[in-house]
Amino acid sequence: MPRPPSPLRSMLRLMARGVGARGAAPALDASVPRRKEACERGEIRMDPAHVHDYARATGGDGVPPFFDDPPAAPPFYCATWETALALEMFAGLEAPLPLGAIVHVSTEMVWARPLPPGEPVRCRVELDRVDRTARGLKLTVLSRNWMGAGQLCSQGTSVFMVRLRPPPDGSPPADPPRREAAATAADAGGWTELARWPLPAGAGRRYARVSGDYNPIHLWPWTARPFGFRAPILHGYATAARAAHTLITQRLNGDPVALRRMRIAFLAPLPLPSTPVLLIDDSGPERRFRVAAPDGATVYAEGAYGAAA
Repeated sequence: MPRPPSPLRSMLRLMARGVGARGAAPALDASVPRRKEACERGEIRMDPAHVHDYARATGGDGVPPFFDDPPAAPPFYCATWETALALEMFAGLEAPLPLGAIVHVSTEMVWARPLPPGEPVRCRVELDRVDRTARGLKLTVLSRNWMGAGQLCSQGTSVFMVRLRPPPDGSPPADPPRREAAATAADAGGWTELARWPLPAGAGRRYARVSGDYNPIHLWPWTARPFGFRAPILHGYATAARAAHTLITQRLNGDPVALRRMRIAFLAPLPLPSTPVLLIDDSGPERRFRVAAPDGATVYAEGAYGAAA
């Protein structure tokens, strides 16, 4: 059956093209492309054993439907093939992307219906726009998944940053502002700790094995340092999946289908190893969550979620 492309092969091709274009100014226009670059695959099928491995690698052990026969698809499971398609699309751009760390900035997902176990899925990713910033190129990617009969299962918008090397004068690009957990007394008052995630040094490699995303910034200190990170950092989609699985067990009665919307912004790299905490604030009209350092000094990610009525 047709399979998504290999993320590792696409990543290597992307890096090779970046090396070949080293020294050239980024050629992509900061605009909505006239003809959207896209990559699409059909007949994608979920392997139950792989779903089980993915659930274990992303803190989903406490969600029984992920281990049913056939298993329910974890909310961000589609990222295992969407990442592959996005990397293939990036590697095939007419103007090669500059060599630099590809960092996940944010994702917003809406789930219309569950992915069908055992049934074919069609996925399409599109490059919606490219924005040039002081830190690099910001790529906005749209993704959609349909079941075999044509019904939409999920759609998402993800933003990735290709971080550029410092300019010739040696001045580094400005780092993004980090959100402090205790920014204001009012902001800090409504947060409740839901879980702590003990993440070992190999958490990035474990997620890479189930997702195929072997971006070097997630693997070892020696592969992360050339891209500006002192330690490997957890994948954005792994962080999103862990947050979703905790919300399912702690707030949605263990029902993955009840999670209908989720957005998450990655505010600071989540270093490995570490033990971040998931915080929740249900006091307002919007259900908010945060992934933060145990001492509250740094917020790694924050977002909001919506559930079925």
